[in-house]
Amino acid sequence: MTDDARFPRTVLAACCVPWDQAGQLADHVFRDSIAGLVREGFGDLYVFGTAGEGHAVDEPRFDQVVDVFADEARRHGVEPMVGLISLSLPTVIDRIERCLIRGIRSFQLSLPSWGALNDVELASFFAETCGRFPNADFLHYNLARSGRMLTPDDYATLAARHPNLVAVKHTRADYPTVHRLFAQTPSIRHFFTESTYSYASLVGPAGFLVSVASVNPRRAREFFDAGVARDVAALMAMCAELVGMSGELRRAVGPGPHIDGAFDKVFAKVHDPEFPLRLLPPYQGSTDEAYKSFLEALNEHYPQWVRRRDSDHPRALRSTC
Repeated sequence: MTDDARFPRTVLAACCVPWDQAGQLADHVFRDSIAGLVREGFGDLYVFGTAGEGHAVDEPRFDQVVDVFADEARRHGVEPMVGLISLSLPTVIDRIERCLIRGIRSFQLSLPSWGALNDVELASFFAETCGRFPNADFLHYNLARSGRMLTPDDYATLAARHPNLVAVKHTRADYPTVHRLFAQTPSIRHFFTESTYSYASLVGPAGFLVSVASVNPRRAREFFDAGVARDVAALMAMCAELVGMSGELRRAVGPGPHIDGAFDKVFAKVHDPEFPLRLLPPYQGSTDEAYKSFLEALNEHYPQWVRRRDSDHPRALRSTC
């Protein structure tokens, strides 16, 4: 397989944002979570996807989180990627400009979701983001909440117009679509979550958008590496485990609907028991009972995915200083 994509083939990981009881950023917990992800081998991090509550923050919180995220990421040699979720294109443009002043050059775009964009509006949105800021790189977050899921044909057109459209996060894609994505847009790096990555990595040079596998970064990396090596047996075995783990998580959290952060913050709490599960209102987070239930299910059914905390955890380091 040749690989001519504009963005590296890697594991892409979300950073959840911890809020204290007053709804303010829990700075030290956030910094520890970023440092922990880097220490565990995740070198491509982003903030403000759905799991990071990019849809829920006001401008002061946006700026504060971006400042802390960029500072801590760079402290560990990681270039930050910032998500942009808004109904307002002027707000998206303004956020990009503020991030550029901070030296941030990598962004994650989501389409405005109040109404599905038609073709003219779609072209305008990308012209006012990718086209307006040619020195920045953009990843598109392709999700149903936007009202329009982009197709391989859409990406072929956009990739030809915008050389700084470098990657896409796919929240879902059937097998025929996976084949067409690699065939029609080889210049774009396509990232898939666990269940689709296992197939997509056999078709083309897929990136891995880590979700439930983040509970154990070492095994998540093994899953990614199995895809790079096209090791069918390892991929299928680990994918079956991950699908089962996702089911255990949904059973633990209970009936919804729940926004993504309700699940992803459980993963963050697996790494740091002090990580708060609350979401910004009006969204409902998970509970400590759900977190404990999920941990029990992991220990009972998937012990190979249980990461044992040790003395190099930042919380342990702080307690000895």
